Parts: sequence; C-alpha cells; structure tokens
Amino acid sequence: MRTTFPLSVAAGWPRLVALFVVDVALVATGAAVAGRPGWWAGAALALVVSLLALLRWRGAALLTLAWRSVSKRHVADLPGGELADYERHFGSGRVGIRAVGPHLVAVVAVDGPPHSPSALDYSRVESMTKLPLEAVAAGLEQFDVTLEGIDIVSAGVRRASKSHHPYAPVYSGAVGDHPAVGQRRTWLVVRLDALASARAIVWRESVAATMSAAAEWLAAELTSLRIPARVLTAAQIRSADEALLAGIDPNGLTPGWSRLRHAGGYVQTYWMSPRDISSTTIDRLWAPETAATVVSIQVRRADTGATAVGVMVRYHSGGPLAEPPLTGLNPFVGRHDAGLRAGLLSAGNGGLAVPARELAANEKVAVPIGATGIIVGTLPSGHPLLVDLSDPTELATVTICGEFALLVQVSLRAAATGYQVLVCTQRPGRWRQVIAAGLQVIDTAGLVEQLPASQYPYVIVYDEVAGSVPAGAAVTVRTVDKRSASGADIHIEQEGPGAAVIRTWAFQHRLRINLDYERRLLEGGPRRAA
Repeated sequence: MRTTFPLSVAAGWPRLVALFVVDVALVATGAAVAGRPGWWAGAALALVVSLLALLRWRGAALLTLAWRSVSKRHVADLPGGELADYERHFGSGRVGIRAVGPHLVAVVAVDGPPHSPSALDYSRVESMTKLPLEAVAAGLEQFDVTLEGIDIVSAGVRRASKSHHPYAPVYSGAVGDHPAVGQRRTWLVVRLDALASARAIVWRESVAATMSAAAEWLAAELTSLRIPARVLTAAQIRSADEALLAGIDPNGLTPGWSRLRHAGGYVQTYWMSPRDISSTTIDRLWAPETAATVVSIQVRRADTGATAVGVMVRYHSGGPLAEPPLTGLNPFVGRHDAGLRAGLLSAGNGGLAVPARELAANEKVAVPIGATGIIVGTLPSGHPLLVDLSDPTELATVTICGEFALLVQVSLRAAATGYQVLVCTQRPGRWRQVIAAGLQVIDTAGLVEQLPASQYPYVIVYDEVAGSVPAGAAVTVRTVDKRSASGADIHIEQEGPGAAVIRTWAFQHRLRINLDYERRLLEGGPRRAA
C-alpha cells in the first residue's frame, strides 16, 4: 500500500463562489476602513483565507483543521441518535431504528455460516467467512427506495493479551502474520435519508416501515446467498455499540492532533488510499496485533451509477503509535474523533466521508466478516486449518475423543484467541500448568446457573464430568469415548499420536496434529503455559 500525497486542492463551484464573495468582502472592508493600506491588508487576509480554504491536508481543508485545533471538541455523545424498536405490519419482527432528523439507520448483523473452515495459505487466508461487496451494493436500490448508503463495520481482535493468558504470544507465533485471522463480528449499517426518498415513502406505511423493510430485505438477500444475516433490535444495537467502542468510555476521550487518548490507552484512525482498495489489502488491516481493531467500509452509489467504496480502520493500543501499523495507511490528522464516529452505528448527516474509488464492472472485492477460529491441525496438503468453535446465534457444542493433551490444546488455543475458558473437572491438579486469568478450573459445584457478564465469550470444558450448561455460555466442550455417537456441532477424534479427524455439519477433514508442546507441559514443564 502507498500513502496518498498529503497536500491536495479542494476546488468546487460552491466553494469557489463562496470564497470569492468572502474575498471581495474582506478587500472592500479593508479599503473602507483604512484606505489603501487597508486594501492591501484585506488582500493579504483574503489570500490567507483562500489558501486555507482551498488547500487540503490529509483530505481535510486547512481552514477546518485550524478551527478544530482551537475549538473545544466533545465526543461524549457517541453514538448519536434516538434509538427505538419498530414493528411493521407483515414484517418479520421488531427492528431497531436510530434516527437524527430525517436520517435513519437500521443494523443488520452478518453472522456468516457457523464453524466455517479457514486455511492458511502462504501470505493469505482462504476462508468461507467472506462478504462480497457486490451483494451489499445490490441493496442500495430496492424497488423505488434508494438508500443513502451502507456501511460494513467489523470489530475484533487478532488474539488475546498476554495478561489474559500467557499462551497467547506462543499461539500468535504459530499463526504468523497471516491476514484476516482473529475473532471478529460484522454489522451492516443501513442508512436512509427520508427526504431524498420521500416519493417512495408516500406509498408505504411510514418512514420507519420503509427503513425496516429495507433492512429486512437486505438480511434476506444475504441469507439466500448462504451468508446468514439478521436484523437487530434496539437492545441488540446497544450491545453492538459497546462492542464497537471496544471498552472505551466516550466521556473520557481527549481529542488530539495525532490520536485520541483515554484512561486505558489510545485510539488511532486511518483511511486507505482509494487506489489500494482490494480484497488483499482489506485482509491486511487485521494483521497488526492491537488491543482492538475496527474496520469500516463505506459503500455508496456514485453519480455515474457505479459502486463507490471507501475504507477506514481504527486501532486501539495501550501506548501511542508513532507510525501507522501498516505502511501506506493515511492518518486522520486532527480528525480522529470524526474517524471514531464514522466507525460506529450512528445516524445523522454530515459524517466523515472516507476517500473512495469506483469499482470497475465485474470487479470482485470481498471482506472478512466472521471469526476464523483456532488452529485445529494441518491438512494433508500442509496448510493449517482453522475452525471457529462458536455459533453467533446459539450455543455451540464440541466433543473431543482423544488423549488429554488434545483437550488441553483446544482449551489453550481458545483462551489465546479471546475466550474465557472454564474447566469443570474433578481432577484440577492436572490442569495446574495452564491456569491463568483466561483459563480457570472449577468443580461441578462451582458452575453457577448464570455466568457473570464478561467481555470474553465463555467456553465451558467438561473434563470427563457431566453437568448442565449455565446461561451465558457460548461453547461447551465435552470428552467422549470412541464408542459414543457424537451429535455435536464439532467433533474432533484422535486417530493416532499425530493424526485426527474433524467433523461438522458441513465438512469432514483428516488432520495432522502436533501435541508435543502440550505433552511436555503436562509432564512437568514450567508453571505457566508460555
């Protein structure tokens, strides 16, 4: 990727006409007040104003940056807009709608097929968890309704922090720098301008009904393409708001020239040069190991009728980033608060428009949408295979038939990728080498009916014990023997010291597995799994 030259010119007829009027007024005022010296002073001031208004730095007018540098900015009202549920006649259910004046948004969660496999292939990741932009762009025009735009917003993390589990850096080394790897959730922000679509709304139940129908149509179309999607309610939108903020408090944000600062660290926002936008470069945005990553892709209909796409990314870090994590990204200098707002589920007009380019006819661009999961083994071709353990919409079940080291490996990798693992066992001693904040051992009596709220999804591991599933669990992992017929969503069965087979509802693969690390660890290795 290459950065865009930072200095550019903003020349449009409305701007030029307004600037001409201002310049004439400045020169005339100077001449009227102080005669010829005032004329020269007014001309000099007009020249300065013209340069500030016409020249752009990193996509923003110098006059705008100068004003933002001296004005006091607030980012506490995030995300903006009034949020409520609406249920239309003959609809599929309640739809959460956020509105600011005539501008409305509804949100569609793009879950994708559960337990999808992904393979690491040299410098890329081959995965089924992809969303083609052409499928999203098809929803911009629905009969006589033209949407203002659709934003594809994804939030996630490449791996958990070392404080969550010391094994996380070890696992990260096994994954390498492959792009698009990590835990991730994706939403579509469907935008409607009621004034621009007034002619279509007249023939419908209401503005809210028009918004609801557009979101439901988009979700149904994606689902028909085997990309499961669902429209969110108001409560679910609030949960998505929290996920996109990635733990930061908008009231505690301090805007700066190079970044946003908060009590827990820093937030930096960047945009991708339009000429660099492709499936490969979008995947690369997930390569840096940060506290959180949020990617926002703005899909709009250009005046020519083509699809225009702009890409921005937000990185959360514990310390300030002196340089962009990836070469070629362009920082939102002096506008990181606007960059943060553009990556949320906010309604309203006048939001940050990311530099975009028009996609060519038949150009294929796809973006990652779901979690790639954990490495479960290596395919006979030599490519590592990743499978997501969880299901976005319901409890996922996993069964393992094999030696104890295989169960430990799955548990460690789940903790390393950002799960909170709770091991229910009657033999806690054999887990002592891998206990950490992200992997706790409890007995059957300690498993409560309702798990406490956590930023990490729960994985409950039943180590040769039976037990009920507590509310709030995302995944259950149980051990079974060879004689049992498993009906779990994912079944992993060891066939030898270095071989296994994995089965799901959609596929079955034979794998090569390496349990040497876990075996050495369990034989009396170091206290921590790192």
